[in-house]
Amino acid sequence: MHLESYVNKELHTISPQEPKYQELKLQVYRDIFGCLIKEFKTYQPVLSAIKKEYENTLAYQQDLIRELEPLRSHLRLAREECERKVQARWGEEQAEIGALKREKQQLQRDVEAMREKEKATQEVVERLQYELSNQYLQYREERDARNLLIGQLSYLTSASVKEHPADENTGEAKDSVELELALKVCRKDLTKAQEELNRMKAEYWDVVPQRNWDTLERTHKQTLLQLKMLQADFNQLKSEHDTLLELHEKSDMQAETLDSTTVQIDVSVSEGESHIQSSQCESGTLTVQESRTEFPLSDEEINELVTSAQSEPDGCDDIISSQTLNSLTDASCLTWEGQQFQGKRAIVEKLSSLPFTKIAHSITAQDHQPTPDCCILSMVVGQLKADEDPIMGFHQSFILKNINDAWVCTNDMFRLAIHNFS
Repeated sequence: MHLESYVNKELHTISPQEPKYQELKLQVYRDIFGCLIKEFKTYQPVLSAIKKEYENTLAYQQDLIRELEPLRSHLRLAREECERKVQARWGEEQAEIGALKREKQQLQRDVEAMREKEKATQEVVERLQYELSNQYLQYREERDARNLLIGQLSYLTSASVKEHPADENTGEAKDSVELELALKVCRKDLTKAQEELNRMKAEYWDVVPQRNWDTLERTHKQTLLQLKMLQADFNQLKSEHDTLLELHEKSDMQAETLDSTTVQIDVSVSEGESHIQSSQCESGTLTVQESRTEFPLSDEEINELVTSAQSEPDGCDDIISSQTLNSLTDASCLTWEGQQFQGKRAIVEKLSSLPFTKIAHSITAQDHQPTPDCCILSMVVGQLKADEDPIMGFHQSFILKNINDAWVCTNDMFRLAIHNFS
């Protein structure tokens, strides 16, 4: 009890706020333990050894703590340095991130500005292209008008020289002022013509020309007329076919009551007559259709021509042999712009060597006459347009001969209407 009260008393006297509070407490217990060793004589050596070992261990631990104290301070300094570096790096990263964000926003604004600028530039380019195309068209039209005026002036000059050869020296001595006035008048006329042309283009851009309208209307009427003729021919053939079928059925019904030999003879005769009638109808129809396709005339004119051409049966053979037909095709003649070609092969080679790929034509007038040798002489005047070439007039005369119910062109002459004013 005395030792316990001594320990409590000593511990109460030590303040926890003292720097070496733990060492003072340990000293109190060390003193009490020394007293215990003195009191226990029997265990004094063992207890002394234990105390000594504890003292040695404590001294060793204190030495180790003293050795590690610089390392601890160094570690604390390193930790503080690392924390400071981390804080500085974080600040730099935040500043860099902010700068990158600002740079990104600036780049986005620059991109938008570039897009707007590119859009404006594209609009300017399109407007300039449009103005350039208009200016080019204007210059080209002015050039064509100037060339036309130069051609007309050259033509008039040559004509005046031919009419008044004695005034040649006088014309050369004309004053330049007069030429300038004439040039101004020509320019004014050119401006007026250009304005009139632009006005006509603006007003009649979507209007079909009267010539094309008349051509289309005439072609439409001809097509309707051909359709009606074909329908009439078809109806006639159909009625004849129905009649032949009825006759055939009647002949079959009558054949049942007759002898087999008589039946075979009657059927052969009726079938022969039917074949002859149908062949005649088909041949006549084919000839009429070919004539209508070849000549866009009225029914009365076609019938009159065919009747006139076939009015002399003595001078025309009904059937021409293939040898005669070949001789006629080999004797066929084509005159193309003054060049003559004879024979089927030469004519086909000439027509195949023509350079154009497409052609359109319009017939202005056509005349036809029957000849004494059962042929038809035709003359055609019109206009044609090959590919992108300008429209030109043409004249064509040809002879058609009826061979085996087919019209064959034996002679043909073609020439463009090109006039030489020089």
